Amino acid sequence: MAKRRTSRTIYVPCGVSSFFEICDQDSVGNPISDLLRVGARGGGFIIERGSRTVVSALEGGKEDSVFINGVRVRNASTTLRVVRLMRRKYGFGPVSISHNIAPPIGAGFGTSGSGALGTAAAVSDVFDLKLPLSKITAFAHTAEILSITGLGTVISLASGAGGLGLVTEPGCYSIGRVDAIVDNYSNYSLICVTFGSIEKSSVLKDEQKRRMVNKFGRTTLQRVLRDPTAKTLLHESRQFAEKTGLASKDLLKLADQAVRRGAIGATQNMIGNAVHCLALREDEKKILKWLHDLVPGQLIFRTPLYQGGVKVLDD
Repeated sequence: MAKRRTSRTIYVPCGVSSFFEICDQDSVGNPISDLLRVGARGGGFIIERGSRTVVSALEGGKEDSVFINGVRVRNASTTLRVVRLMRRKYGFGPVSISHNIAPPIGAGFGTSGSGALGTAAAVSDVFDLKLPLSKITAFAHTAEILSITGLGTVISLASGAGGLGLVTEPGCYSIGRVDAIVDNYSNYSLICVTFGSIEKSSVLKDEQKRRMVNKFGRTTLQRVLRDPTAKTLLHESRQFAEKTGLASKDLLKLADQAVRRGAIGATQNMIGNAVHCLALREDEKKILKWLHDLVPGQLIFRTPLYQGGVKVLDD
């Protein structure tokens, strides 16, 4: 069945959500049964730091295996769910999935969605399924929903709409709707500082938190669409983080300090124990130095914004 034993390398960008609205219920509050219509509205940044995924067919193997940055991981639920969903339809044998993921995992950088999308594309490649992007993203989107690792990440990463991205209608790639703030993305750097991970299900399953997210998520999107600029996106996202109660006071304080130090705007990752701030390229060095002096020992990095979706990297 396979024309190749190992797929080509699939690159997928990662992303940072700055605000969101959970969209998994209909107008009367009943759960949406069609998972391709479940999703989120929101906005944030698509970043160049992403994932690179290779899938290998295991001839005679007994089980799937997942390696992340060279280390075998047995609880990579979203990646493994993509494989199971695709196997159910296409009937292939065990595979080995190798992810090289640049941003920190579990801190709100969209790594599970990026890895899921890379896995689906690489499975299609190794078994010569010739699946279009709409079908590849449907498997990745469904796996994220079932694994409770994300809602609207896959559509934003796949769309290629722009580095300052907005999801205006929920659902998978073929159903939802995306938009973008038009700008010269090469003028900016996104500077991030991380303090560990947050379990997303702790928010997505908490009814009180869900109510607060949806109360302020929709109005935040409306305000950004009225004045679609990077500064407005981050200002309104900062207010969203505080009003919903999702943000840490210490992280919001750090975000506010970053703005005083010259960042265009800053807020906490949604959902993650991290802060992201947007800076002009000429200001990035002084902001990075300030952060390294202020929180030594924490993971601090900069990344360009990215315009584009999934890429197949030639062997």
